[in-house]
Amino acid sequence: MVKESGKLEQPPVGLARPKAQIRTPQATPRPLPSLIALRAFEAAARHGSISKGAQELGVTHAAISRHVTKLEASLKAKLFERYKHQIQLTRRGAAYAAQLRRIFEELVNVTREQFDVEVDTSFIRIGVQSTFAIRFLIPRLAKFKALHPDLNVQVESAHKPVDPRSSDVDVAIWMGYGNWSGLTATKLFEDEIFPVASPALLAQHRVESFADLRHFNLLQNELRPDDWEVWLAAVGARDIDASRGLRLEYSALVYEGALNALGIAIAQPVMVKDDIASKRLVPVFDKRVRTGRSYYAVHVEPSAHADAIARFVAWLKQEVALAEGAKPARQPARRNSRVQRA
Repeated sequence: MVKESGKLEQPPVGLARPKAQIRTPQATPRPLPSLIALRAFEAAARHGSISKGAQELGVTHAAISRHVTKLEASLKAKLFERYKHQIQLTRRGAAYAAQLRRIFEELVNVTREQFDVEVDTSFIRIGVQSTFAIRFLIPRLAKFKALHPDLNVQVESAHKPVDPRSSDVDVAIWMGYGNWSGLTATKLFEDEIFPVASPALLAQHRVESFADLRHFNLLQNELRPDDWEVWLAAVGARDIDASRGLRLEYSALVYEGALNALGIAIAQPVMVKDDIASKRLVPVFDKRVRTGRSYYAVHVEPSAHADAIARFVAWLKQEVALAEGAKPARQPARRNSRVQRA
C-alpha cells in the first residue's frame, strides 16, 4: 500500500501481508492410451473375436471395433489383420496383448490381496487342440473330476494351439521345444511317430517292406506336414514320395481316415493306444521315430488359479505315464503347492 507521498503504508494491525505466489512447473502427463480402449483390445485379442470380446464386456461389436481402431491410431501401429469373417493378431499386437493380459491379471491379484476380494480359484479353463481333446483328455477327464470334485473345469478346443498369454485359458497343451517367452512349461511326453492302418486295409495288400507303401494312400496331416518325410528319412525309405496321398486338415481327421481304411496314417503312440489295444488299428511297421519335439502343459505366472493348474498338471503327467506303460507315482487327491518354473 502506497501513500501519495511515496512512502510505504504499513497494513492495518491484524491484516497479514499478502504472500508472493510461487508457480510450480506442471508435470507432463504420461501418454497412456485409454483404459477402455485397452480393455476392448485385450478382450478381443484373448477371444480372437470382436464379437466375443464385445459379449464379455457387455457392449456392441461396433463399440469394440471403434475402440480398437482408435487405439491403433494412437499407437500408430496395426494390432489386428482383418479378414472377411475373422481377425488375427499381428506380431506386435500379440506381444502387446500378452503384456496387457499379465497386467490385468496382476491388477486382479493386487486388488484381491489388498482388499480381500474373493476370487473363484476352484475354476480352471483348459485350452487344447481338438485331437488331444478327443483322443486323450476327454476320455480321461471323469477321473480328474472324481479326484478333484471341488474344481470346475472348462475345456476350450481348437485346431491350432490356444495361447494362455492372449486368451482366457489358464493352462494349455502345446507341442514344441519348451522355450516359449512368458510361459511356464512342464514337459508331459516326447513326440513319437509311427505308421498305423486298419486291419481291413492291410488285408488288401501284404506289407513286407517299405517299398510296399507305394500301394497305399499316405494320409497327410496339414498341421503336421513333415511327419511322413521325417519318419521315412529316419527308417531309410527315401525312395517313397513322402508328399503323395490324401491331405486332411488335422490329426483327428487323419486318425478317422485310418480307422475307416482310407489309407495309412502317421500316428503318435499315446493317441492310438486304445485303438491298437482293441485291434481297430495295427502298426504297419513298429519302428517309432522321435521328432525332437515334446508336449508341454503351459501357463502364465502369476495366476489366481495356480493351485488348480498345479493339480491338473500333476494329474495329466500321471495319465501320460499310464498311457506310455510306466508306473506313475502316487498322486494325492489335492495339491496346494504352486507349479514351479520348468
